[in-house]
Amino acid sequence: VIPALAPFLARHPDLRFELVMSDARQNLVTDGVDLAIRLNVGSLNDSTFGVRKLALVERLVIASPAYLSAHGTPATPGDLAKHDCIVQHGSFGSESWRFRRGKTLTSVDVRPRLWIDSASGVLAAAIAGLGISLGTRVMAGDELRTGQLTRLLDAYQLDPAEVYAVFPAGPRPSAKVRAIVDHLASALNA
Repeated sequence: VIPALAPFLARHPDLRFELVMSDARQNLVTDGVDLAIRLNVGSLNDSTFGVRKLALVERLVIASPAYLSAHGTPATPGDLAKHDCIVQHGSFGSESWRFRRGKTLTSVDVRPRLWIDSASGVLAAAIAGLGISLGTRVMAGDELRTGQLTRLLDAYQLDPAEVYAVFPAGPRPSAKVRAIVDHLASALNA
């Protein structure tokens, strides 16, 4: 999302942003937040919020070469049960990872060594060699390209993560919020 802000801010030089980066769920109304970007929203408890799906992002299994050298590389999802895993609290991560290969679904209960409450923390822990984690191509793309992380289990797919814009005050957000949401939807699907 952050790289997509540069062209938007260039086109709208009078807009000012306060960007709060947190994986914790905020109360948008009481915290005075105009817009939240969330993964896998599920059902909203309050119908006074509007929501718009921005994108689907590919999820993958990742680990550092150092971790794999020390602990071996899993060949199948079932092998993950023998590895240290890093799990993100909340809707993105869980202790049961579900894989698809063709029409076959496989669910594996992983053994978390670490539970972390932020995606950036999960990524840092994976880079540090503390275990195997789930990530997204968007989140871990640079680290995969530079070799800091390795993608595992290429023959299997995970359900993609859904990226949503959530905003208070009903289904019709302000013009400013509509503009950034439209821009992000376009940028994330480019």
